[in-house]
Amino acid sequence: MTKQASIKSCAMVAAGFAATILIGSAPAVADVNFAGKKIQIVVPAKEGGGLDRYARLLAPFFQKYLPGKPTVLVFNKPGGGLIKGSNWFQRKAKPDGLIALGITTSVHTSFVFGGKKVKYDELGWRSVIVSPLGTVFYARTDTGVKGKDPAADVKVLQAGKWITSGKTPNSAELRMFLALEMLGIKNIKPIFGISTAKRRNAIIRGEMHLGIDSAGAFIGKVTRYVKKGVIVPWMTLGFIDSAGNIVRDPLFPDLPSFPEVYKAVHGKAPSGNDWKMLKHLFNMGVMASKGIMLPKETPDDVLAAWISAAKMAVKDPELLKRAKRDMGGYPHSFGADADKIKKDAVDVTPESKAWMRNWIDNVLRKKA
Repeated sequence: MTKQASIKSCAMVAAGFAATILIGSAPAVADVNFAGKKIQIVVPAKEGGGLDRYARLLAPFFQKYLPGKPTVLVFNKPGGGLIKGSNWFQRKAKPDGLIALGITTSVHTSFVFGGKKVKYDELGWRSVIVSPLGTVFYARTDTGVKGKDPAADVKVLQAGKWITSGKTPNSAELRMFLALEMLGIKNIKPIFGISTAKRRNAIIRGEMHLGIDSAGAFIGKVTRYVKKGVIVPWMTLGFIDSAGNIVRDPLFPDLPSFPEVYKAVHGKAPSGNDWKMLKHLFNMGVMASKGIMLPKETPDDVLAAWISAAKMAVKDPELLKRAKRDMGGYPHSFGADADKIKKDAVDVTPESKAWMRNWIDNVLRKKA
């Protein structure tokens, strides 16, 4: 299959994968009843982004499947690299199942690297659902990247000077900046304060050169420019399979994963402090890309009701029709399984955290 054919068929592949759901044994739901209640799903980001779409996609199905069919509303509380809304949830949400939080990659990265402004304890939250979503690296075709030989593409990128962007030095784009650094692509000028959508549009217009997108956003927003010859995808971060191995992203089987590209460039598998940190960022950005959380002290029966509703939601035929872009067709995890994925993402050792903060301050910020 050619790369163009693979990209063209992504939406169909996604629909097939959407039927594959990781469902463990359902916990017992006691006399939980939300009849007549209003439930808020707090989104610590602006309207229209990936997390907002994810929460609004799920909201009507939580309304359908939670006991008592409560009214479920999405409440946007953006600010501070998603710290403001996450802090609000930590401070205000009671463990009664009436307030949930939507999480995404920047919630994870801010928790680990956000410093004193972060007042929330993500490891203490109880996971309802975690949804992975792949990461696609792409470039303008006029950079010389062809997307056929990863070692040749990296050599081209090592030789040039390129502009890209991120929301903040601590935001979701960290996985892009560190991956490029590990591949020896060092002549990068990052512009901070730019949203993902604005970066994407700047690349399309020719004002920037390199970027990443989630698999869903890439399929929905970028593939048309691949067909026009403006953009070329050249790598994904990959995906963790059931055996714990990083393999090719199932929606982009013709694109090499980061470990493959690294080995093609350096002749060996990645290792060291930078690789330890990138694996955390990989889990933050891919395996725990989106999710719904409840407060720490939420009773088991209330959590079980939410998990049961989430499992029914992601099997609902109507949601499956809508989910191609924002869930990508990847398998979801629930409850304890989702907690483990979240822990793999954000339970960073003090040594790794110190290494990454040093890299952010002394490498990344100096490039800006």
